[in-house]
This record gives sequence, C-alpha cells and structure tokens, in this order.
Amino acid sequence: MKQILTIAALVCGCCFGVAAESKLEADWNNPPPDARVRAYWWWLNGNVDKAAITRDLEQMKAKGFGGALICDADGSSQDGNAKAPHGPTFFSPEWRELYKHTLREADRLGLEMSLNIQSGWNLGGPMVKAEDAPKKLSWSETCVTGGTNASLKLAAPNSRDGFYRDLFVLSFPIRPVHTNRPPLQNQREKALLDPLKPFSAPDSAPLFKEFSATLGEEDISLVVPPLGGSLPEPPKGGTTNYGVLDLTKFFDAASGTLNWNAPAGEWQIIRFGYTLNDHCRVSTCSEGWDGYAIDPFDDGAFIRYWDAVVEPLIADAKSCSSGTGVSPVRTGQTSTHGQDARATTGALRYLHTDSWEVEVANWTPTLREEFQKRCGYDLLPWLPVIAGKIVNSRDESGRFLHDFRRTMGDLAIDHHYKLFKERAHKHGLLIHPESGGPHAVPIDAQQCLGFNDAPMSEFWAWSWRHRIGDENRFFVKQPASAAHTYGRKLVLAEGFTTIGPHWQETIWDNLKPSFDHALTEGLNLLVWHAFVCSPASEGIPGQQYFAGTHLNPNVTWWEKSAPFFAYINRCQAMLQQGIPVADVAYYYGDGVPNFARLRKSDPAKLGAGYDYDVVTEEVILNRMSVKDGKLVLPDGVSYRVLVLADRDVISLPVLRKLDQFVSAGATIVGPKPKAATGLKGFPASDGEVKRLADKLWETGRIRTRPVRDVLAALGVKADFSAERRSPDRPVDGNDKPADREIGVPGTFDYIHRRAGEAEIYFVANHSTNAVTVLCGFRVSGMEPELWNAVTGERRIFEDFTMSATNTVIPLEFAPCGSWFVVFRKWIAPGSRLASKAVNFPEAKLLADISIAWTVWFDPKSGGPESAVFDSLTSWTEHSDPRIKFCSGTATYTKTFELPPQNPDAKSRTLFLDLGEVRELAEVKVNGKSCGVTWTPPFRVDITAAVKPGANKLEVEVVNFWPNRIIGDAKLPPEQRLTKTNVRKLTSEDQLMKSGLFGPVRILQQ
Repeated sequence: MKQILTIAALVCGCCFGVAAESKLEADWNNPPPDARVRAYWWWLNGNVDKAAITRDLEQMKAKGFGGALICDADGSSQDGNAKAPHGPTFFSPEWRELYKHTLREADRLGLEMSLNIQSGWNLGGPMVKAEDAPKKLSWSETCVTGGTNASLKLAAPNSRDGFYRDLFVLSFPIRPVHTNRPPLQNQREKALLDPLKPFSAPDSAPLFKEFSATLGEEDISLVVPPLGGSLPEPPKGGTTNYGVLDLTKFFDAASGTLNWNAPAGEWQIIRFGYTLNDHCRVSTCSEGWDGYAIDPFDDGAFIRYWDAVVEPLIADAKSCSSGTGVSPVRTGQTSTHGQDARATTGALRYLHTDSWEVEVANWTPTLREEFQKRCGYDLLPWLPVIAGKIVNSRDESGRFLHDFRRTMGDLAIDHHYKLFKERAHKHGLLIHPESGGPHAVPIDAQQCLGFNDAPMSEFWAWSWRHRIGDENRFFVKQPASAAHTYGRKLVLAEGFTTIGPHWQETIWDNLKPSFDHALTEGLNLLVWHAFVCSPASEGIPGQQYFAGTHLNPNVTWWEKSAPFFAYINRCQAMLQQGIPVADVAYYYGDGVPNFARLRKSDPAKLGAGYDYDVVTEEVILNRMSVKDGKLVLPDGVSYRVLVLADRDVISLPVLRKLDQFVSAGATIVGPKPKAATGLKGFPASDGEVKRLADKLWETGRIRTRPVRDVLAALGVKADFSAERRSPDRPVDGNDKPADREIGVPGTFDYIHRRAGEAEIYFVANHSTNAVTVLCGFRVSGMEPELWNAVTGERRIFEDFTMSATNTVIPLEFAPCGSWFVVFRKWIAPGSRLASKAVNFPEAKLLADISIAWTVWFDPKSGGPESAVFDSLTSWTEHSDPRIKFCSGTATYTKTFELPPQNPDAKSRTLFLDLGEVRELAEVKVNGKSCGVTWTPPFRVDITAAVKPGANKLEVEVVNFWPNRIIGDAKLPPEQRLTKTNVRKLTSEDQLMKSGLFGPVRILQQ
C-alpha cells in the first residue's frame, strides 16, 4: 500500500495562494475558545488546595484547553481503591474560598468555567428533607366480604427509610376473571415500577407491546365517564356494579383503620400511598454532602435547593468577577437571557448537573392536579392499573399508563429544567445538565436535552471490564439531534469514561477512534472525564477517581500532550461550523421514557451513506415547516423526508400536523396508524386518527415504502460512500466488481456540515488496519481539499473524478485514521486537476536505521542512566527491572549520515518514520524538535532539521504509568517511586508494551 504522507505546512501557502484567511481557516489554525476541549475537573472528596488549583488551570491553558467543569465528588474508594483524604466540605466557607480562588484564576487565564451545583450527582444534599426526595407509589391490598359494618385494619404498604404518606383508599367489586389471564405486558415498566432494560438509553419498544385481549378479562369496568367526572359515592347497601369507589374519607391514617359499611359482595381494597424511591439519595458525593436527592418532578423541591445552595454560589462568582473574563459562548441563538456573564459572573459561564440516576419514580405531590390539567381526566379511578389491575380494557389501561408516564416526563421539564434554565438566565448564565439520562428515567430525553442551552450526554472509551459494545458506550446521537433540531450550536459529551483500566487507555487505538466515533455521532465539544485535581501531598501519580481516563499534569505524557489536544480542538472547530447536513428526520414518538440511541441503531432503516436526526413531538408541532418540498427548521437545517416510528399508534396533534405538511409538499414515510396515543379525547380521538390516516395513506400521500427507495425516487443519492479497492488499480471509473468491496461495513463513518458555500466532511476509519478507499461525496463542481487535523496541514486533492452529482476521491487511511474533506472553490463540472497525479505519492526509502541505539532513562524514575538496545524491543522484555518496570520518558539516541538524495534538493521532503511506538514520541534532529507523533503512521518531517554529513537523532518515547505501579507493587512501601490511592494495579497485572519498535526509516518524497 502507498505510504500515507503529510505535506509540510509551508506548502499550504502555495496551495491556497495569498488570499485573506477565511473564518474556516482561522478557526482551524487557532480554534476559538468555544471549540477547545474542556475537563471534568474532579475535586476528589474536596481534597484540593490553591496551589494545585492554580497549577491545573495554568497547565490546562498551556495545553490548549478552553475551560473546565468544577465537579466536587468522591468515588475514590470504589472498586477496591483507597479513599482520598477529606478536604473542605462542599459549600462550606473553606470550600467556597477555593471556589472563588478558582474563578479568579480562570478569569486571569481566560478560561471558561462550568459548575456542578452540588457534590456528586442526583441533585440534592444534607439540607434536603425526605418530603422533598424522589417518590414512588406503594400500596397494600385487602379483600373483604360486604353486607356488614366493617372496621378493617389495612396493612401498611412497604416503605423506605421509615418514610410513608397515605394518599387514597380505593375499592372495587371483585369480578371473576380468567385465572390464567396474563397481566398487562411489561406492566411494571409501563407503570414506572421497574426501569426499561438496558439501564442506559433503552429501546422503548416494550412500552408498545401488549398481549391479546380476552373477553371479560378486565378487573374493573368504570361506569363514570373515563375522561371526566368524579368517583361515585359508595352506596349505603346492597349490590353494586360501580367500578372504583373512593373510600379515603372513611380511612383513619393514624391507626390504619378503614370504617366502611361495605355493600354485599366481595370487594378489593387498595391502600395507596407513597414512599421514597429506591434511588433517592445523592450519589458519589464527597464527605459531608450525603443526603437525599430532590424530587425532579417537584418545583418546590428545586426552588428550595436553589435558594439554599445555588444562589449563594452565584453571588460568590459575582463577588470575584473582574468584568474582563472570557467571551460568552455562542450557543447558536440570539441571547435573550440577561446580561453578559463577563460582567456579572466572571469566568463562570455554565451551571451543570450530572447524570440523573434516581431511576424510575412515579409520584410527586402535585401529580393528580397536574395530570387532570394536562390529560383532561382524573387519574384516581385508573390508579389500580399501577397495582397490576386491568381497568376497562387492556387498551384503555395501556393508554392511561401512556398518559401517566407522559405527565411525569413533562413535569421533569416544567418543574425542574425549566426552572433551572430560567433562574440561570436571570444571572446571565447558561446550563448544560446531562438531562437526557442516559439512565432509563421517565423523561422524553431528547426534549429535555433540547431545553438545554448546550445539550450534553456522554460516551465511554473501550474497556475490557465494563460497557462492552458500542450500544453501551455511545450516547451522543441524542444530544446531537437535540442541538440540530432545537437550534443549539454545541453538542457536549462527558468523554472517555471507563471503569476498570487505570492509565491503560492507549491513545491511537482507543481514545482517538472513540473520539472520532463520537464526532460522527455529532459531538463537537469534549468534556474529558476525568481530570482529577491532585495536591502535591498526594504524590505521583496521585489521587484518582475510580473511573474515567486519568488525565492531569501528573500523567507521564502530559508534557507531550498538546498535539493530541490540538487534534481534538481542530476537529471541534470544524464541526462547530455552519449547520448539519442530514436527509431524514425521524420522529420517535411522544412516549415516556423515550431515548434516541446510537447512530448505527438506524431507526429509520436508512442504511449506509445517509444521516438522520431524531425529532420530538414538540419540534414537529412548534419548529418544523415545509418549504420547496423540504422540512425546514428556523435555524436553516432541513430534511428531505420525515420518517415515522414503526408503531400503529400516533399522537393526534402530530397526525394533524402531518396532514398540513403533506398538503405543503412534504415527503413522509411510515406505517399507517390505527389509534391515538393516550386517553385524551378517547374514543373520538381514534375516529379522527382513522379519518386522517385513510386520507393520507390510502391516497398514497404518506408512503410505506422503505425510506431508501423513497430517497432514490426523489433523486437523493447517498451523501457518502466508501468502497475499498486494490491500491494498484487506477482511479478511472472502470474497476471490476472484484476489485472493490462495496460499503466496507463497520469500517467507515462520516458526518457532514455546511458553512455558507463550504461543504465539510469528516471521515473516520474505525479499523486498526491501513486501507485504501474510494470515497464518494455528494458534491459536484467544487474543488476537494484534504485537511489533516493531526498535523494541521491542508492541501488540494490532485486525483479525483467528478460527475454531475458526485465527487469520488481515492483516500488512504492509516489505522484508526481520519480526514476532513472540504469543498469550497467552484470549478467546472467534469474537470480534473491532474489525470495522472496521485493523492498520496509513495516515498523512497533512503535508509533503515533501526539497529544500535543508546537509550537514556531517568534515574529519578527508577531507570538506569543508559542502556544499549541492539534491536528495538519492548522495555517489558528487558532483564533489567529498572527498564522492565519503567514508566515515563526514555530517549533513544544515535548518529546517522544523511544518504544521497534527489539532486534537486529544493524539491525534497524528508521524513523520519518510527514504525510503531508505544505510546507517543517527540523527534529531535540536531537539537531541533521536529514534532510529537502519537498516531500512525508515526512520522515527522525532518527536512528543515537535517544537514549534510552526521546528524544527531533523539527520539523521546513516553509510555504510561501502569508498568511502574505494577513494579512498585513488588516492593516494600518505602522503596516505591509512586503514590496513589488506586489499588487495582497489582504485581499480577500484565505490563503494557512500551518503547520504540520500528522499523525506523528515513524516507524521501
């Protein structure tokens, strides 16, 4: 395969002339603050000091970070590790002094700060009373024979933490039902008693499944109108056919006694109350902040917490603002939320809450009133459905549960995130809570994220211990769709989280492809998890959280890390440009819980080459319109086709809107619905659904064909394609089918944005193999450019073919490699710059210098002063334990003679190719740095550093911490060179391959 070469930055000026630098180029060369990586800055058990804070912030600034999220939390002792010492308790006067010092230092350095408004997550703390904690329904059941006066002791329902409050006592006649009648399918998940599985971003399909009904299977037949009215008064005697009776006024809660003259017959009595949720406490907090989480559906609970904790912290930020802090982040919308934060809260820009992990909850004090207001009927006669009964029918019981869950999801926004946003905006602050889960909580997750100023979720690095498989690692498509459809610029994600590995996540074949994958899902601002603040007293590598990819100035590779962060920042700067390009909007329904999953779940069944965004009911009703046959949003994003979820029920307001869309010329694809969701307006709502569905589907105005066929019929070809080909085949459009592997499944992915007239594609190779690919782009008449985010270099492609609708470019990808392909300059259709040129010319081998190196180790790190390596092997294979267990930097040195070269010296470019490196290396020739290389092909340009005759070569290679920690585990404590609370690395663990492996070659192009 041809070698993948970079072009010297000097060439860029020749390629692009002397035209004024565009915004695209300016942001590429110097990514703006918005685009610079952030840190999840962990204050572990509050154990930080001013010196460590200043050091971290200064080092972040030096390495290209744009800011940090202050996250006081613990978790140090989880997974068998030692507990970090306890520092100042969150919100204490001492903690607040550290917080104010942080904001003053960040203001000085021009860094943008976010604040997690508690310690840990599940918003709450020691001041939260049980009455304000998350709640769930609890009940007990009693059977009684009527016809006599009854004074019954009703069993107390189960409770948690000794907290229980009574709500209602309901009764209904016991009816003979089929003894083998199954319950409602997935009843516990539908009633918010158990979470959907898996616990992160689950598929909501089980909520729409139901067993076939059988005649007479219902437990209760309501005689009051199901959508209004009150429960009837209990009759004075005799038999009755009433459905549900409200006996609450006959119940003495203090004694647990029901005094009721039950009519003749057999009666079921259900005592309903509420207790605390199974997950009702703050999680992973530092010492001193343990307590109840707040009920996320209760506005009073939120306000009480905000006034007690958040307002004072905002006041602290204002007190230390210089008024000259960082520029405000551009959210993609006109600011309507008050003063510029620079003049009020200094460096503090965002407020945050982390993962919502209270799991399912199904009660809040205002639920009955809110349900009546939102759904138009009283939930009381339907509450037995929560207890597993069938009321009226399976269908109607399921509809009630839909309304029940939907109300809980709406309250999560109206009583929590809406207040959060309004109160933050009052102070000129923005919010980016992880409001969309991904835990299986009762929310319309994408609607919650769309409410954020900057939607934020998470993704995980690869680990052999936890979250195996992409479905359990990537949760970025959802915040990206929220940003795209709600008019937000930024898509944030807590990134590189892991559980298990410690300093073992390799850069080029784990972190980079994980990041690249998240980019193709829509990420454009990484918040690295976790950057732990570790005071000098905690030693090296210091204190660490039990999870996350460890990063701070104590990591071995910190001093050489800037090029990797520069890659991240360039990518983010490019993917914040303009607007996203996708052909399909996928409507995922109005259910709760509801989650958009990872991109490759492909709910619209698009197949490779097209992208999509998920849209909510709210977006369709309030933000979407039709123009020139496209579905358009106010921010300029548009789609050719709207695809409906594969369900036979639909929101009636949405169906009415679809009728308008179709009349305006929109293309819609999906199954014909049979019924409306929920009980509101039932049964008339079903009649309107049938009428509209017949009108739209029977006439073919809404199609049921596969969406890919519909796109083809519209002339919408794939936006991107990748065909693997033999590297020795010419790009002449006449390749035989045997020379190509169509689609290259699972290997490539892309994302596309449009900035003005510029078309920007990011293409990533997820494979650890190098590959040659024919890539097709749905652009014509524009000159393609290659932008290399690893080096920052740019150049025009010399080899491409162009049709009236498409441009095909032969691309070579390194293992886990990626490119930006940018189209900006208009050219004549069908033109080609150089018919015999190649995009990646092969390089001539001048010399192999792989053997005979002197390697210098740092004795302070436990290594010998020097050692001779006749061949390039791993340090871990060396017999000297000082090398075997070395962690840090070792310098490979030798002198080489520059071989004879092309007589035309001015045209030469010389590269030093290191072959394989673990983990990264800086190359110096004659004392001049030629750059840091951290990803294949591990190659640097040495043209400007070499000279005729003898040249001194130094290759500074850095590995990671595990080998030294594993080696120290064999030593008594007083002889160890490392100090950390991490206990998961032991003398039995496998060492990490380390060093320079070659072949080391000098190449000429």
